Amino acid sequence: MDMPAPERIGADLRTNRILWLAIVMGVVLLVAVMVFLTSSGSGGTMEDGSLFFYLNAAISLGAIAAAFAIQRNLTDQLPKAGTYDEAAMLIRQRGLIAIALMEASAFFAAIAAFLTGELINLAFVVPFFAFAYLFFPTEAKYLYWLSLWRGER
Repeated sequence: MDMPAPERIGADLRTNRILWLAIVMGVVLLVAVMVFLTSSGSGGTMEDGSLFFYLNAAISLGAIAAAFAIQRNLTDQLPKAGTYDEAAMLIRQRGLIAIALMEASAFFAAIAAFLTGELINLAFVVPFFAFAYLFFPTEAKYLYWLSLWRGER
């Protein structure tokens, strides 16, 4: 399994970073808008806000478990990829699916905060940022994933 030119690896890494940053910035923007709307009193005042809080917690836990399972599956599937293109596609695909699951959980948290008028629901956005920090495609992580593809670990 031959490694492609460093320029190709760099281009794939930049593409992954741009996609991840776009997703992260979408969540940052949504959370900022919802914090403003909720704290200015524009949000709702649902009588049963605790239902949204617990539903928010369940969705967040499910998203965390699924996202980590997808990342774990990536480490299992990379050695089976035949070419660099297949390995790069797996890295991009699994990473985007995992961060999108976490993004959906963060979106629900922001909507729950707006509907209930309670900012505490935004606490469930924190796992999104933690996951994005842990699995952001840095050069070291990308090279580690490629070493799994090459069977070096």
